[in-house]
Amino acid sequence: MANNPFASPEASIHASPSMQSIQNTPYMVSSPSGLSQRRWVKAFKSRKVNIDDMQARTPYYETPKGRSEHRWAHWLFVAGVLVGVAGAAGLFVRMWFSIPHHKYCLVMNEQFDSLDTSIWQHEVQVGGFGNGEFEWTTSNPENSFVEDGKLYIVPTLTSDKIGVNAVTNGYVVNLTRDGTCTGTTAKDCVIFSNNTVGNISVIPPIQSARLTTQLSKSIRFGRVEVKAKMPTGDWIWPAIWMMPRDSVYGSWPASGEIDIVESKGNQVTHVKQQNRNSIRSSLHWGPATGLDRYSKTTDVVSQSRTYYNEESNVFGLEWDSKGISTWKGSRARGVFGQYFTMPFWQRGDFGSATDNGATYTNPWANATYPNAAPFDQDFFLILNVAVGGTNGYFEDSADKPWSNSGLHPANDFWAQRGLWEPTWPTDPKERGMVVDYVKMWRIAEPGEVCEA
Repeated sequence: MANNPFASPEASIHASPSMQSIQNTPYMVSSPSGLSQRRWVKAFKSRKVNIDDMQARTPYYETPKGRSEHRWAHWLFVAGVLVGVAGAAGLFVRMWFSIPHHKYCLVMNEQFDSLDTSIWQHEVQVGGFGNGEFEWTTSNPENSFVEDGKLYIVPTLTSDKIGVNAVTNGYVVNLTRDGTCTGTTAKDCVIFSNNTVGNISVIPPIQSARLTTQLSKSIRFGRVEVKAKMPTGDWIWPAIWMMPRDSVYGSWPASGEIDIVESKGNQVTHVKQQNRNSIRSSLHWGPATGLDRYSKTTDVVSQSRTYYNEESNVFGLEWDSKGISTWKGSRARGVFGQYFTMPFWQRGDFGSATDNGATYTNPWANATYPNAAPFDQDFFLILNVAVGGTNGYFEDSADKPWSNSGLHPANDFWAQRGLWEPTWPTDPKERGMVVDYVKMWRIAEPGEVCEA
């Protein structure tokens, strides 16, 4: 009979009993190469806790040392909680006392049941208001009207009134002759269009509105609240702001300017843009036009979801002799704040400024409130919607249809209307700024009792 190739080797058949017992123990592991490669391994040891053994032991926290450490841990926790509560309370108290708590007298509560011309006056001008703006401000009902308890300030195309060709050639606007001009210079009141090379001039291609309370309502220190929705459309510039009633320190910017809120109607194409997703608050001040130090007193707030042209927001101003601040929604949501901790002459470092070798004179040197001047006089309110301009509010960029330093920026803007006009909604209520209400208070005099 042939040998069985699957039979066990002879050595395994005749292994000694002692070796067989070793092979069957759990303390050795076989290797494929045979007995000579076997190694010892440590037996498994259970880590299971013995319940009886635990019950026989004294818990650590019941030992004298354990009880001591437990007490220390308890009181450290209590002390930490008390310190946290005290710190929070102190912060709350500090914040409470840092917020002005004045008594106020109501100056205006405008709910826009109608457009009350005893309160609101229209600025009618064509001169660009010192900013090179492209609008002709009018009192036309297409540019400012009240409907359903809301004020609408709407930009329109001048060509809708005078025709496309008249904007660029052969038309004269003389607001002095018809008695409507509110400006003080010929440039504010008279303009003509001419397309002759070397003498190009255009009628402001946009008509809009600017309403003020200059002749009716003003405050020195107080509060302002305006609920408004911003307009939609490229290069539209809405603003809610204040100017000095009497300009006691001289012409702009020596007597100051308070911008409660400004925005832009431009589309938002990336997150870093500051267009319809942003609002800006600023103070303008300085001894001369070229020395406006607004960059030291301005702030911008942006939001990434709901834009300011999509819903109404309440914009507010708080102002007293110690500081000025703006907010949106509530006083807890600040936009801009400036304490009057030093004179503005010092803040602007104007002592070293010169004009053709001559130093400037401090216009606020004799102010009643030296740290607050020029913001220590009566200011009135302005609501307006501008378009374009050359003062730098709209910075030069590749997609901007004019240059701030160009020879004929308004003409360039109008010539490229195919770029921006499609972004303007056909519905004037969407294209314009919508104002729900305006409220204004002044700080009460000591001992004065008045309507809150």
